[in-house]
Parts: sequence; C-alpha cells; structure tokens
Amino acid sequence: MPIDMTYIRHTFLSLLLLVNFLCLQAQPSPGYYNNAVGKKQGELKTALHVIIHPHAAIEYYSSSTYFRSTDWHPKTDSYPNGYFWDMYSNNKTTSWSGLNREHNMPKSWFGIASGEENSEPIGTDLHNLYPSERNANSAKSNYALGIVGANPSFTNGVVKVGKSAYPGYSGTVFEPANEYKGDFARCYMYMVTCYEDYATRWTSTGTSSMLGNNTYPTFKPYAINLLMEWHRNDPVSSKEINRNNAVDEIQKNRNPFIDFPVLAEYIWGEYQDEKWDGTNREVGNFYVSYKQSEQKLFINAADPAEASFIIFNTTGIRIQAGKPVASGFIDVSSLPKGLYVAVIYTKGKRHAEKFLHGESYNW
Repeated sequence: MPIDMTYIRHTFLSLLLLVNFLCLQAQPSPGYYNNAVGKKQGELKTALHVIIHPHAAIEYYSSSTYFRSTDWHPKTDSYPNGYFWDMYSNNKTTSWSGLNREHNMPKSWFGIASGEENSEPIGTDLHNLYPSERNANSAKSNYALGIVGANPSFTNGVVKVGKSAYPGYSGTVFEPANEYKGDFARCYMYMVTCYEDYATRWTSTGTSSMLGNNTYPTFKPYAINLLMEWHRNDPVSSKEINRNNAVDEIQKNRNPFIDFPVLAEYIWGEYQDEKWDGTNREVGNFYVSYKQSEQKLFINAADPAEASFIIFNTTGIRIQAGKPVASGFIDVSSLPKGLYVAVIYTKGKRHAEKFLHGESYNW
C-alpha cells in the first residue's frame, strides 16, 4: 500500500513510548477484563458491557473543564503551554472560545430528548465527548460516518461532509481525517458496547445506515466493514492511550478497544469463531522478527516482496526505507548499534516492531 506520512507520524508518536523498553499499551487495573476472557462475538461484547458500563457520570457543561486533562495537546515551540486537541479542524485553540462539546456518536441517536444530556450517563460520557470547532460540529450534524465522494458540501481541510462513496450506503456522511478515523471507529465500538442496554432505543434519525436495534452485531454490515477498515488502518495512538487513561481517572471506566484493539476482531472481524484469550494477538499471520546473528529483519506475510518499510531511530529520524528483498528480509547491518522501530506495510496492514540492533540478544 502507499506510504501515508500522516499514518507514519501518528504511529511514531505512539511508538516513542516503547523507548526505555516499555510496551505501547494503555494500563487497565489488573484483572479489569478477566470476565471477558474465553468469550467471543455477542457474548464477548456483552461481557465487556458489564465491565465498562458502571462508571461515574459527569455534568455535561463541565466537560470543557475536563478537556484540559483529556484533550490538551502537549506544548510545542509555537504553543509553549499547549492547546486543545481538536480532531475536527487544524485550529490550535488555547481558550474555549470557538469550540463546542461534540458527541462523536451523535446524541440524537441515543433515544434521549434534546437538552437532557445530564439525565443519563450516555449523554455525558467523556469517551464520546470531544472538543470541536463550531462550524465543523454544525456541518457534521447527526450524519453517519463514511467516505465522502466528489464535491463535498462542507470541508475545512480536515473533515468532510457529503454524499457517501462507500459501498452499502448512499446518503450523506461525515468523514474525519485519516489520522483520526481509527479514533472514531473505536469510539463508536465503545458506545455500542458500553450502552448495549440502549439497543432498543437507538433512533432512526441519521443513523439507520449504521445501527440496528439489537445487542449484536448492532452495526449494519456496511458499518462493520467501514469501522473495521478504519480500526485496522489507523492503529491506536499515544493520544488515544493518554486520553483513555485520563478519562478513566475521571469516570472510572475504560475503552476496551484502545486497551486491546484485537477485541474488535473477536466481535466483528477475523477472529469471530475464536474465544478471546486475553492478549493483543496480531491480526492475520503477519509479523516481523529480528535476528541479531544475521543482522536482518524478517517479514512473515503472504507476499513479503510486496511490503514496504521505514525504520526510525528513537528521536523520530527516518534512518532507512524501501522494500525488502523478494524472500522477505531487510538487511540492517549498516545501522549503528541502538534501539529502532521498523514500520512495515503490506496489503492494507501495518505492523510496528522495535528491535535492539547490534547486541548479543534478541528482542
């Protein structure tokens, strides 16, 4: 697949957390997901619902205060105190002026009356509330997620609204930026899982294309295909991990699809016929291994010659890039000793592998 530098940047920010030999993973409390292990499909989704549904409810209009913990971008040279992290625009806003509290999954889908956000926790759930530039928020309305075709009715260079170009739905849709599509997918997966008890209450307003009035699979076939595609193509980022941890501090519940992205595969994807074993198993038979004795990275994939790769050092500098040899290995013998991250792309999938090069043991 073509190398998309927005994905590279988004992925590498996450992979920096691997430095100092830490695993890139959010941190639920020990045993948090134990009751979901050994289950699959709808049973797994329901088990997760029971785990994550109990949580503290916040007051809706206080969410902008919480956003300073959940959605505050780290400082940069231009913004030494940071700014609100807005997934709906490129604006870098340091005050609440010009922003809205946006329900990623539209509140009109919840089966609660407008203005009653505080009446039930679904209306104030921080896992679904984000800061948004007002014009983008207004244009998004309550449209389903999708891929916008030619001539969008709204675009600000980050998000789009327009007629769907994705198979299975032809109505008006909202399309986020590539680097946040996985964020939106995992948010929607969380919502239909945490609020599985709302299944009979989902409204048809703006959502007939995405949700059914059932606890499983809940998403319509088109929506499953779209969300799983976004979930796979835009992996969990450090932004999501940090946000999940921050929301947990406030609400005392977590988004399991950030903690264990593979859960989506056991519920809606490639592993539906298998029971979840409690691990973050790789999707498909695609992995990368490093052999210090040969100073090579080996790609295990259906067609490794079709793969492409980029290798970064721990400061984010691109050190090496290209394609592996036909048999599927990458020669890294010319690299100085040190810790590196290799990002491998093949047939719509990407895999990141850290390796300690030039030492007497493997990672």
